[in-house]
Amino acid sequence: MSPWRKAIVICLAFAAFRVAFSGWTQLAEDEAYYWEWSRSPALSYYDQGPMLALAIRAGTAVLGDTVRGVRLLGVAAGAGASLLASAMVAGSLGCEAAAPWAALAFNGALLFAVGGVMMMHDTLMGFFWMLGLWSALKALRRPPWWLLAGAAVALGGLSKYTMVLLPACLVAGLLSRPSLRGQFRSPWLWAGALLAATGAWPILAWNAAHGWPSFQHVGSLAGADASRHSWWAWLEFLGSQAALLTPLLAWLVLKGWAAAWRGRRQGGDEAWMALACSTPVALFFLALSLRTRVEGNWAAPAYLGGLCLAGLALARSGGLGGRLSRWALGLAFGVTAVAYAQTVTPFLPLPAAYPKADVPARMDGWRELAQRVDRERASLGPRAFAAARTYQNAAELGFYLHDRPRVLIVQDSVINHQYRFWNDPAAHLGQDAILVAGQSWELGEMHTHFARYEALPDEPFVRNGVEVRRSHLERAWGFKG
Repeated sequence: MSPWRKAIVICLAFAAFRVAFSGWTQLAEDEAYYWEWSRSPALSYYDQGPMLALAIRAGTAVLGDTVRGVRLLGVAAGAGASLLASAMVAGSLGCEAAAPWAALAFNGALLFAVGGVMMMHDTLMGFFWMLGLWSALKALRRPPWWLLAGAAVALGGLSKYTMVLLPACLVAGLLSRPSLRGQFRSPWLWAGALLAATGAWPILAWNAAHGWPSFQHVGSLAGADASRHSWWAWLEFLGSQAALLTPLLAWLVLKGWAAAWRGRRQGGDEAWMALACSTPVALFFLALSLRTRVEGNWAAPAYLGGLCLAGLALARSGGLGGRLSRWALGLAFGVTAVAYAQTVTPFLPLPAAYPKADVPARMDGWRELAQRVDRERASLGPRAFAAARTYQNAAELGFYLHDRPRVLIVQDSVINHQYRFWNDPAAHLGQDAILVAGQSWELGEMHTHFARYEALPDEPFVRNGVEVRRSHLERAWGFKG
């Protein structure tokens, strides 16, 4: 079997496993929130463009409103990204021997192994980023491929705004290499650029009609929100990258970047463009972390080209089967296996003093909470509704309550998420409700919106003997708006 065919088998085998695994857990808070998006089609949304909602809507059309249905196209996108990476290594980078290594690295690294199961903006954008990069490298020899690159940029931008970095990197890569500047004389490149620009109009049209909330949201994440400022954010960022890639894979990526830079004069144009579309992304987010907190997954596009270059460097140095390569892949798969196992059956002795250390706990306990809320609502009569203060509680309840209602957000301050455009307090005037809060102080803010209220027993969620979450419930009568 050729190395390329081995890579295909590896990618498809992991995809099949993840389709099965994706139904073994409950939805994470953000996944439930994005499922709510899919119930209300729009040109764009408060946080990002519409692609994620469309993908979830397509998946649930096939498998129903189930966890697997929500995640179906996320699994497909993760598999597609790893296939494209292997194809790029075997084809444009001219090293078929490294294709199986690339497939293993993409499926083993925790950063992509989590994204390959959960339905997130990054998963879809990662696929379109990889499609755009793969197409751009092919376009260096056959310019009509710029059309597919442009389409990928447009669709990626509708998935996550970070996609704007890819065309910026492509332009920088072409300008910085004399042998590639002639690409700007190709009408195919400009046609692709025009196609890429079409991805912006749904986002711009929706924002123009709603007061530009997405731009305010991105601005706060980029540093306008003082609460996210930290002198130690850059250390947190570097630590998160080492943890999500594992230190050995991160080291191989650095070696791949260094090898591509050293060989920039003798190496091919394709390797240069892969470098230009990965290293600057990592440096951009490192620089951003000097000002504000940067989430670990934000820099993921840097490692799409980075892992390809790591495989290429290993192959050229004769290290594909070497000790460092084996240990890097083994550690990556080991960490991912532990994370998957902890998600399904918690076994790690996490200290009770640090309940949030059990990250997979965020995907558990919601069905049981919803069953409790269903019983409490029934005690108030058929017109009783569920109310929460945060979108996380509202979305999880919306998915797991038996009638899947749109849970009402009740708070005094401005709603800074998509529920701002869904909330309909007038539809519930005079009705009774079950209030659900993650923090007891949230209930105090909700009290002023009801004629009277009564505390109910809390609903604790315990995993492996450790309480990781406690939901506070109350009955409330006479909603005043």
